[in-house]
Amino acid sequence: MSLVVGHCRRAWRRAVRSYLLVCARDDAAARGLTVPDGVWICGRCHQALLELTSLREHLRVEHAFP
Repeated sequence: MSLVVGHCRRAWRRAVRSYLLVCARDDAAARGLTVPDGVWICGRCHQALLELTSLREHLRVEHAFP
């Protein structure tokens, strides 16, 4: 059973990461901004970050996400 749980967790994480990327791109497009590859935008405060690790750190520190 643990193999199934591990697979589901990995799939969920991939889906969340994909969703964050798509939402950031859609938000930028809705605001009329051109976002090159590699730019991440926080969905809460709209801060632009150049790396995914920076976005994760920002979310963890500024918005108290785990």
